[in-house]
Amino acid sequence: MRTVFVSEFPAIQHRHGNGDIVTVRLKRSKGEVQVVCDGCDTRFVYRKPTRSKIAHFKSPLLPPIKGNWDSGEDEQ
Repeated sequence: MRTVFVSEFPAIQHRHGNGDIVTVRLKRSKGEVQVVCDGCDTRFVYRKPTRSKIAHFKSPLLPPIKGNWDSGEDEQ
């Protein structure tokens, strides 16, 4: 059995070998949030995403613009 750690919750969509796209819902079991897909013999285990260790700062070169950045000036 293959184990895949996922960060999506509560449902996982994945593709089987025959091309079918299957949705499985994660449930709490054995102290973990997990599910076993019988069609492809894969166990999906939820792991909460961790905070990035790299500090992200806003660029001082970009203006503080909210909303749509496309002003349509390129089309004229």
